[in-house]
Amino acid sequence: MPEFIAKIGTTDGTVMERSFSADSEGALLADLREREYHVFSVRRKSGLGGLLPRFGGGRSIRMKEFLLFNQELAALIRAGLPIVAGLDILLERRKNPAFRRALADVRDRVRGGAALSEAFDAQGDLFPKIFSSTLASGERSGEVANVLQRYIGYQKTILALRRKVVSALVYPACLFLISIVIIFIIITYVIPKFLDFYTDLGAELPLITRLLIGLSTLVTDWLPALAVAVVVFALAFRAWRQTARGRLSLDRLKLRLPILGPIWERFAVTRFVRTLSTLLAGGIPMVTALGISARAVGNVQFEQELLRVEKKVREGGSLWQSLEETGRCSDIAIEMTKVGESTGALHEMLENVSEFYDEEIETRLSTIMSLLEPAMLIGMGVLVGAMLLAIYLPLLRSYAQSTF
Repeated sequence: MPEFIAKIGTTDGTVMERSFSADSEGALLADLREREYHVFSVRRKSGLGGLLPRFGGGRSIRMKEFLLFNQELAALIRAGLPIVAGLDILLERRKNPAFRRALADVRDRVRGGAALSEAFDAQGDLFPKIFSSTLASGERSGEVANVLQRYIGYQKTILALRRKVVSALVYPACLFLISIVIIFIIITYVIPKFLDFYTDLGAELPLITRLLIGLSTLVTDWLPALAVAVVVFALAFRAWRQTARGRLSLDRLKLRLPILGPIWERFAVTRFVRTLSTLLAGGIPMVTALGISARAVGNVQFEQELLRVEKKVREGGSLWQSLEETGRCSDIAIEMTKVGESTGALHEMLENVSEFYDEEIETRLSTIMSLLEPAMLIGMGVLVGAMLLAIYLPLLRSYAQSTF
């Protein structure tokens, strides 16, 4: 879907630029006017805009920051404070400019008579769809604070699981970066220092040394051009990654990686199952909950498969059979879903499935890290050792010939 940059004004006089997705410029203008924004200008986001990084004024809200906001909002609602007054208090505590602008718009909409869930839903992709749906279920039942507490528990679980995955990958990533830095220093600084020595030596250099010298000469002579090429490639890759085809290709690749692929797949499954359980527990209808949960997995390839599951369930199929056809869920997850559907305790069974997947992810991560870390250390040692051998081998040969 095309993206547009719109300069808009809110009812309280705030002027800001935001990014929107719409079928056309006319459709976006109609939507913005319906939402009572004053539109100053609308332009389509150019391809060059995707190449250039944005500094400051971003629209992202960190998950931890959003969790803190929900905890404060739930506490204010439990204390009996009116929603608008609570939003005024929370607005003053926000330091993120994007969050402040969005929260000001939410407050104005609620003050104008809109439901809290509708006001958050009107912010587009800035807030998760599951959040506004959870609020809507709480508004229907009159238990907004309770459903917020349930959503906070969901957020904490997802955040903890994401933290485990990221922390497990930090050490190998650091080892890899250190290896790259060491190799770069050897190629660009150490090898050129030995070139005059090799020339004075006058002996024929070993093949491994000649190859290393050729690589060093290539890198040092073409370093500016290589640096520009790397930057251009990185920017082009970033722009491509933001396209629909780029996101789909990368997410498909993630699921097919030999070691990390199963981890990404299980993380997507547990996020889907936990989201679906939270929505069903809040009284959201199955088909609606499936659509929201599919878009919350964070993987476009998996999302498309789950949307087909939603379509089959809407047409009368059972959830467990539709999930089984995707091939993404384990046999025990399918059986537990089947039992949950037949007994009417689906959200409880889905919660158990998500806990099962959480434990499996943690076990797999521990196993992979226990094997990956020594393998990377050995690989780094062998590579650096081979380069040092290539540097000093001519010296050792010359010393051996002069001795004997």
